[in-house]
Amino acid sequence: MASKRDLKKDINYLVDEVIGTCMMRQTLNDQKTQEEMDKLIREMLDFREDMLNRVNNPNIEEKTGKAIRNHYRSLYGELLTRVNGVFDRLDAITE
Repeated sequence: MASKRDLKKDINYLVDEVIGTCMMRQTLNDQKTQEEMDKLIREMLDFREDMLNRVNNPNIEEKTGKAIRNHYRSLYGELLTRVNGVFDRLDAITE
């Protein structure tokens, strides 16, 4: 990661993409999937809040450059894993 700013932008962008896709699919699908997609949207909003909090307030015992860099790399990896997982769940719901 180049900076915390870029990480925050990536978090906001990817979470917004998931939420936008959920909302678009809500309008195209029937009522029975609405509740599940609302749950995904709420989950992603909570995830965004948690991730931004962890970026702004890193809970690292060692304040070395390497430890901080590894912390942000792990956050970025968690972000990508979570977003891919939610997209997979969204595809399963709308099939």
